[in-house]
Amino acid sequence: MAKNYKIKVKVEIVESDQEAAVDLSQTEDGEFELVISAEQAVSIDECEQALLRTNYPAIRAAIAKHLTELSKKNC
Repeated sequence: MAKNYKIKVKVEIVESDQEAAVDLSQTEDGEFELVISAEQAVSIDECEQALLRTNYPAIRAAIAKHLTELSKKNC
């Protein structure tokens, strides 16, 4: 019987001493992050947009990794 798959998502919003950035960055461990300004951090709309911008590439990377692992498994 084929196994099911669990999908987990973890979102962190933490203070940072880094400069606010326009572009996303990917960390060495494959996570995506975006540093927003203090002004953006107190706006629900700005936070939501930053989270959505960060979320999309993380989802795409997770799907790509998953499908790559499945294709290797089926070879």
